[in-house]
Amino acid sequence: MIRKTPVVVTGGSANALGVLRSLAHCDLTLLCDSTQATAWHSRHGRKVKGANTRAVSVVDDLLALAARLPAGERPVLILTEEKTVVHVSQARERLAPHFRFLLCEASLLSDLQSKEGFQRLAQQAGSPVPQGAVLRSAADLPTTRTLQYPCVFKPLEQDATYASRFKKAYKVASADEVAALYREIEPVMPHMIVQEWLDGEDSDIYFCLGFWDQQSNLVGESFTGRKVRSWPLQVGGTASCTSAPEAAAELTRLTNAFAQATGYVGQMGMEFKHDVRRGGFYMVEPTVGRTDYQHEIATLSGCNVLDMMVEHLAGAPVGRSGPAQAVVWYDEVSDAKALAAGAPDRLFSDRPRVAAVWRPRDPMPTLADLAQRASGRLRRLLGG
Repeated sequence: MIRKTPVVVTGGSANALGVLRSLAHCDLTLLCDSTQATAWHSRHGRKVKGANTRAVSVVDDLLALAARLPAGERPVLILTEEKTVVHVSQARERLAPHFRFLLCEASLLSDLQSKEGFQRLAQQAGSPVPQGAVLRSAADLPTTRTLQYPCVFKPLEQDATYASRFKKAYKVASADEVAALYREIEPVMPHMIVQEWLDGEDSDIYFCLGFWDQQSNLVGESFTGRKVRSWPLQVGGTASCTSAPEAAAELTRLTNAFAQATGYVGQMGMEFKHDVRRGGFYMVEPTVGRTDYQHEIATLSGCNVLDMMVEHLAGAPVGRSGPAQAVVWYDEVSDAKALAAGAPDRLFSDRPRVAAVWRPRDPMPTLADLAQRASGRLRRLLGG
């Protein structure tokens, strides 16, 4: 019997669930910090409870997990959360004897996880990016007056307190509007960025997913997709997406050029927007060292980029894409909200739809979520 490649996945969201389903043919272990998490209930993979996959303790949990594995086994490690990438990067020398993974240099990783750092690196690499201004205090506000409006106004880094009080991003019409918003936001999150707005619909947002080796060469193939809808509209994350073979050559070329220019290695997803006014693709932001939320669309479309990464890291021959399939992957909750808010409902309506969570052959993530929601409503009704 051919031995299955061992893979450890960290996290518990629908992102991690998509990884488990994409690599169901592997010997999977999920390190998750909640038995209520979506991925915990999947039929795929054994489950191991950790303390907090987004805290530094994830390193100790991974080492403890490695100690229970058969001698000499080094699983491929796949991360699904940004903060986990930071902690694994800081402990890469401790973890490398026990797991197979590839991360770029720590300083480059830090820059690419920062909107300011990415803006600088993309400009140095000659990559197409919208012009922007970074705010670290009110003294920087005059720099926003040189930009062409409308612009998008968003934080330089993720922050739970900010997220609980403000939008993920704001579309602003003037420097005065930026100043007014900044006065409210600065006490919570002083580090913000203003970037010129790229004109287009949510469906004009594209992404290129792939894995780059130690020489910054693309392993196997990349996958290019595009959003169908976002939530919240215009400034939110992926509510639904599909394949975009018509843009694959151009976006693969641009992403490859960026990887080569910066010396990037490892897993990356680059987001682009096609500006209908300027008539070209512009880089928006990268996802580095981990999977994107919508990563499973590549697998569903016949291009399993996660499998190519696992094969490369395990030292096995890297396969190619299977037959291309045109499907729409959608987040059940977010896509419904986008449609209710007036997002176009006929885009790619001829393509089969596949839900992020519900699958007939893997139903428990959805059933467990429904049970949790029902239990929560009952507690509220009973005043608990």
